[in-house]
Amino acid sequence: MSSNNPLPETAQPESRMTGRDPVELKAIVQVKESQDESWREVTEVRTISRNGAGFTLLRPCAVGRLVTLVLPMPEELRAYDHKKDVYPIMGLVQYCNAAKVDGSEVYHVGVGFIGKHVPESFKTRPMQNYRIVGMSKDGLWDITESESDFHNRKQPRYWMSMPITISLVQKEEKSVIKEETVTTNIGAGGVSVISTLDAQVGSTIKVACREIDFFAFATVRNRKEADGGPVTLHLEFVDAEMPVEKIRKSRFVKSSVSSVDFLIQSP
Repeated sequence: MSSNNPLPETAQPESRMTGRDPVELKAIVQVKESQDESWREVTEVRTISRNGAGFTLLRPCAVGRLVTLVLPMPEELRAYDHKKDVYPIMGLVQYCNAAKVDGSEVYHVGVGFIGKHVPESFKTRPMQNYRIVGMSKDGLWDITESESDFHNRKQPRYWMSMPITISLVQKEEKSVIKEETVTTNIGAGGVSVISTLDAQVGSTIKVACREIDFFAFATVRNRKEADGGPVTLHLEFVDAEMPVEKIRKSRFVKSSVSSVDFLIQSP
């Protein structure tokens, strides 16, 4: 989903950070509650990459909604506006978890970056829900409108682009069709992947991720086709669980420099 309408002008942070450590950046986060109502906070960014960020807010924001960030993004992590002082970008909320800090309730928030252009539907319906359907060539997430509100999962899902090999097992033909692709999210019990395979619901897929030495068979549980975009396969592992915590720890350590970088949690 894209639009030619840039983000509205927002105030710049009071001072630009002199350091380039991505966990020490400050950002203005703006959340719209309706066409006429919005609120904003200045907060410290805890984790950052080219395609996502994590930070803390004093107020909650709904998973699946879009929020606006303005921050002095390190140039090497930018997809555009490389020489400007601040970097305006839209983020899709992937998690918003309440926590206690010094006796006060705060909210740990993770967003996936989609770019600086406002979707047309967001202008008239700022409470519209969206979901990720893939990744664009510039390393930002592609989204589409979601027909329903977010529902909690039994297992956490982490939005991350990770190289993976999937193979469609065709038992009748006694053949296997292999494809190199990337994940859109991962979880202990399954993954979602961009695919060109002619796999249908119920098909058996062999999954291989050499980065973490993980191999498993999976069943296609859903197949989503975006208008004019790629197909996303939702796979459920049959005989194994992906070591999500191992990946989380590894990726957070190198999130500022990794090309497949950021992971964000969907409760």
